Parts: sequence; structure tokens; C-alpha cells
Amino acid sequence: MMMLYTFLTSISGNGVVLGRWSIPVSFASVIMFVACGLVIRFLVGTKKVLESCNARLSRCPDFLASLLLVVSLPLFFVLWFLFPIPLLQRTSFTFGVVILTVSSVILIIVSYPEKRRRSAILGTVLMAVSLLIALLISEFALRKLMPPGIFNPRFGLRPYQRVELEVNLPGITPGGVWTTNAWGMRGEEPPENWDEWFTIVTVGGSTTADYYIDDSLTWSWIIQDRLREVHPRTWVGNCGIPRHSTAEHALLVREVLSEVKPDIALFLVGINDVGQFLRGEAALNVNLPETGLRQAVFKHCMLMQVLYKLKIVYVDKAPVLSEAIDPMFIEEPLLYPERELPDDLHELIPRPDEYRNRIEAIIHECRELDITPVFMTQPLLYEDNDYWRGRKGGSYWFGGTDSEFSAASYWLILNTLNNDLIEVCEKECVAYLDLASLIPHSRDVFYDCMHLSEYGAALVGEEAAEYFIEELIIEQEHDDR
Repeated sequence: MMMLYTFLTSISGNGVVLGRWSIPVSFASVIMFVACGLVIRFLVGTKKVLESCNARLSRCPDFLASLLLVVSLPLFFVLWFLFPIPLLQRTSFTFGVVILTVSSVILIIVSYPEKRRRSAILGTVLMAVSLLIALLISEFALRKLMPPGIFNPRFGLRPYQRVELEVNLPGITPGGVWTTNAWGMRGEEPPENWDEWFTIVTVGGSTTADYYIDDSLTWSWIIQDRLREVHPRTWVGNCGIPRHSTAEHALLVREVLSEVKPDIALFLVGINDVGQFLRGEAALNVNLPETGLRQAVFKHCMLMQVLYKLKIVYVDKAPVLSEAIDPMFIEEPLLYPERELPDDLHELIPRPDEYRNRIEAIIHECRELDITPVFMTQPLLYEDNDYWRGRKGGSYWFGGTDSEFSAASYWLILNTLNNDLIEVCEKECVAYLDLASLIPHSRDVFYDCMHLSEYGAALVGEEAAEYFIEELIIEQEHDDR
């Protein structure tokens, strides 16, 4: 009856029955209503029916009650956590599942003779205790194998990781190392006398992470080396996280930078926000809520973090890092007419102001934390010319080579976001570096369509460092005088 209540109080997204329910929900409600009626009729039936039911239940194996209670409820909890289906998230539906399961167990156990009843109860308790011990041991082992970071685990900032990089990519030297410090960021250990240093945290997606490049050759590290020539007490931490867009960047400011409090947060943004032009609303969704029980469980339970990542990879088919960064990037000719672009490319996306709103939100978050935000536009291999208009646009990252846009159109889309960023920065009086206009569209700079080679990382690092020296450090020193 609790489940029936859940169906009847639902409102479908495409209400076609009385403007409220979809046909499947209406059909399920009718079935549930009939089932409830049959159950009630059965429960108030003759003594003979009840005795027959009791006899059938008493023939159930002793372990059935234990399995129903000890296995089905934890399994439902896992499903509730991993699959945020609206029906599963309804409190009434959850209560219905619990009541149905517990009542079934009670009916089975009560039907047993006294001796079997005691045995079934003892077996249920032992199974529950055994499961709890197994889960605690698994949690302990996972915490030893993967020490938890000090920040929200959704960002994957694991401390003291070390990966030997053996890659075969153009412009990348094999044999580098990828390491993280105590905060889970790439870079040197944070200085102990933090307030006495000029500190920068770089924020972005994979084009900031520079995953396949050795630590000392990433553009974040190059900025640090260059700035130390004029300001020795400079520290730069790389907080680039693959696949993160501005939605996750705003969350990272609240969850991570609020704890770190660097002088400057340097954002390289735009590349992962291109997805909204291709996948619509689906590209704007965040898998885990920022608050609530599901987020609390994810934050404090290492076992659920592992299950969630397995679900993302094997159920949602999210690309793992080695697949997502196009190690086999190939230029392919466009053999069919591409989709016509509107004069205003914002017409391609469901919420035209979403990107600008996210940038404004990041700026306001930083200002509330007394962090100076600085933004950089995103460069790309593609550009708007005849050559790239004849090539397929995109990559696995963008949504596959069977795109309806040419490579030139992908640049126009990204450049639209770059212009939005500049517009917001000028409106909010925020410092920005138009990196996209400074970095050449060259295969020497990129090892695929968007990710930087070592040469490209050096160019970005030098341009950003020069900007800091001329526009920020010298200006700050002049103000101090």
C-alpha cells in the first residue's frame, strides 16, 4: 500500500492521463491497486485460507528469512545510492520496501514451529553480524590501500600518489612521473608558513591536469619556476581534474579552495562546457548532489566510493582517463554536409546564459573567500579555415568522430564560450588572459585536438607567468610602495 501511495502521488514528466500520470505509471498504479485488493481479501479470508498460507510459509527454508532481511535491504540501499531514480528517492517508496521486507520476514518466522523459529532468528542475527564485520573489514582495507584525502572525495584528490608515465604520444617524452602532494594536487608540498608565500592554485579539466606530462613540465609547474625568478616565495598547486566543467569548478572553490585559501585561483575553462552544445541538458547534470544523505554516505564511506566509480565506468560507460584523452587522435575528412550553424551559437544550447552564470558564480565564490580569481580562455588545435571545415569535428571527448559539426565549427563553439568568459570578466572587473588568441593552432602545441604537448605546456606556462609578472606582481609591488 505504501508503494501504491507512491505511484498515486507521483507526477510524470509527460502527464498524459488527467494531465498528471504517464501511461506506464497509470498502468503500474492499477496493477498495484488490484494487488492490494487481493492481498486484503486474502488476509481477511477464511480460517482455512490462513492455515493453508501458514503451512506454505512453514515449508520455506530456514535461511530464506535471513536472506530477505540481511541481503535485500542492503542491496536496496546500494541501488538507492547508485541509481538516483526519482522513484527510489521517494521516502514513501523506501518505507514501502522496508515494511514489505520486514513483514514478509516476520510472517515466515512466525509460521515456523518454536524450535525452528529460534534457529531462524539466531541465523538471521549471525548473518547480519557477519555481514557487518565483512563490511567493516572491507572499509578498513580500502582506507589502508587508498588513504582518504582531506577534501571531499568526489574530486579524487588522493594524497601521495605516484604514477610512472609510459606513453606514445606526439610531443610527449615517455618515462615521466605523475605525483600528488599531501593535498592530492600535483606540485610541491604546500609551504608551512603559508601566509608568507605567494600562492596560486590552477583549476580546470584535463587541459590543466596535463596528465601525461611529467610533473616538472606541466604549465602549472612552469609558472611556478618562472615566477620564482622574480618572487622566490611562490608556490603553485595543480588542481586540474579531467572532465570537470565550470559546474564542478564552482563546487571545488567551495569545498577545496575554501580550505586552502590561496592568493590566486587561476582557471583554464571552457573545454568541458562545450558538451552542452552537443548533449543538451545531460551535459549540465551533476551525478551526486552537493548535500543530503547520498552525499554524506559518499563522503565518509570508502566502500561506497569504490562502488560508485565501478558503476560510472561499467554501467554508465564513462571513459577512463586513458580512453578519454584521445591517445589515438586522427584527423578524418568530413564526407557529408555538416549541420548548419545559427548566427548566434547560443541557440544550440538549452540554457544560453548557463556558462556566463557559472563564471559569475565562481567569481562571487572566490571573492567571498578573499581569493583573487584569474581566468584564461581555452586554446584549441582547430580554427575557422577551409582546411578544418573539411575535417570531422571532435574527438571521443567531444562526443565522437561521427559529429554533425566540422572541426572549424567546434572551434567556433569553443570561441563562443571564450568570448562569454571575456565578457563576464570585463563586466566583473576580473583579470583574464586571452590565451586562445596567443597560442597557435598547431600540431606542435597539441598532441590531439585540445591537450597540450610539452611544447604547448611550455608556451602556456610562459604566457601565464609573463602575464602574472607584468599585470599582477609588479602592480602589487608598486601598490605596496
